[in-house]
Amino acid sequence: MAKEKVRKRKPKSERQSYKPTLDKLGDALKEVLKDITEELYADVDRGLDKAARYTEEKLENATPIGKGKERGKTKASWKVDYKYTNVRYINNVNTRPGDPSRGEGEDVPIVNLLEFGSKGKPFVRKTIEAEQQNIINIIKGEIENGKT
Repeated sequence: MAKEKVRKRKPKSERQSYKPTLDKLGDALKEVLKDITEELYADVDRGLDKAARYTEEKLENATPIGKGKERGKTKASWKVDYKYTNVRYINNVNTRPGDPSRGEGEDVPIVNLLEFGSKGKPFVRKTIEAEQQNIINIIKGEIENGKT
């Protein structure tokens, strides 16, 4: 009978380590995920830009036109704030002086009076609710295809 060759296990200190390979894989995955995340942020930003412009236009069209010398000023005062990544604010910057006897501050946004005042003509919430699905579709379209 032939003598079987018995393999002896190398001591732990002499064994090949898989750690460097796994470390490289981890670094590669981090880099890929970073690139994907950056692309996604850019797509979301583009979608938010388009959705904000769309919403600004819809709010402008829905804004009631007042009477007198200030006629149309509120309608033309919608502004989109692009200051933050992945966030857009749409504001109406038209104000009137506040009345301290009513507990008002220095300036009162006209859109607040229209939306919540006793003689107001609410339109902001109605417009956003009516356009909500379109706004979502614009953002999703940009993320999914780069198209809206």
